[in-house]
This record gives sequence, structure tokens and C-alpha cells, in this order.
Amino acid sequence: MEKPEEREHKHRQRISGLCWDCFEQLEAGEIKGLEIYNLFFYLDKKSKKYDEGRVLRRYKQDDMWHDVRYSGMCHEYKMDVYGPDGKITEKGNFETGDTAEQDELQKIKYEVKGAYEATILEQRTAKRIELDEFQKGAGYRFFGSQPRPEGFIGDPPGKQRFEVLMGADFSTGEIMPPTIQLSKSGLQD
Repeated sequence: MEKPEEREHKHRQRISGLCWDCFEQLEAGEIKGLEIYNLFFYLDKKSKKYDEGRVLRRYKQDDMWHDVRYSGMCHEYKMDVYGPDGKITEKGNFETGDTAEQDELQKIKYEVKGAYEATILEQRTAKRIELDEFQKGAGYRFFGSQPRPEGFIGDPPGKQRFEVLMGADFSTGEIMPPTIQLSKSGLQD
């Protein structure tokens, strides 16, 4: 069973938008942005507490949890209906009841998230940008290492780790059977 600290650590990594290796570097201070990320994480937790307070009742149906919210004492909650252009075509009957402070908190949270993402993006290396551009046209594999340009030499080596390779190579149409191998500093030759 996971301890609460482990669950929070996994949650921090998940909302950071970084892989585990990069997240560990962020937390160790090897890359910039930890202070602004901590602020974003704090604001995200605070805004989720406000959201949780609006759920009136939960029930389980078909192995899924559903929230029940009411617009008043006798009317069941109806959602807004959006058209294909993204505009509301049918207005729901529920007002969230957000206070001005909650709206301001959301606005600040997204501004801080934008600043955090900009800090991470400015640290990307030329090799990482080259690799991303190549992979946009080379196809995507669901598991394992992604395709690399011929003769590609990546950034300085990191730690070795096991990789499970399987999936489809969309550029050739071949299916890769599951294999486990030790990566060479995280990059395939």
C-alpha cells in the first residue's frame, strides 16, 4: 500500500508534465523552475479543495463514481450544452457559486502554470528540439523508444534504465513484439 507521501510525489510528477527523470532533475535543482512549480502545485491543491466543496453527493454506478449537484432544493443539475463552434447552445440550470476570490485564484493558477511551462521550454536543448521535430513526421510507438534520425547523437548521457519495446512503427507498418532491453543512457543507437 502506498504511503501518502508516495501518492503526493506521484501526483506532483503527473501534473508537472515532465517524465520521471526530468522531474527528479527539477526536484534536485539541476534544472530551473522548482520554485515556480511549487507555487503552481500549491495553487492547484487549493483550487481543488474549492471544487470538492461543491459536490453534494456521490454515488457509484457501473463501477464509476458520479457526482450529483443540485441547482436548488428541487431541480436536478443540468449541464451546459455546447455546439460544434464551442459556444453554449443550451444553458444549464446551475451556477457554480464561485466567489470573486475563487475566480481570481483560478486566473492566478493558470498564469503561474504558463510561467512554469515557459521556464521549462526555454531550457530545452537544440538536440531535444531536433528530435521532437523528427518524431512529428516519423510515426509514434505506444511503448518503448521513439524513432530517431539516422546517426543521431543525443545530449550527454543520463542513467541507464530498462525499456519495454512493443507497438507499431507507423512509418514502416511493422509490429514490434514485446522485448525488454537496457537502454544506453536513455537513447537508442
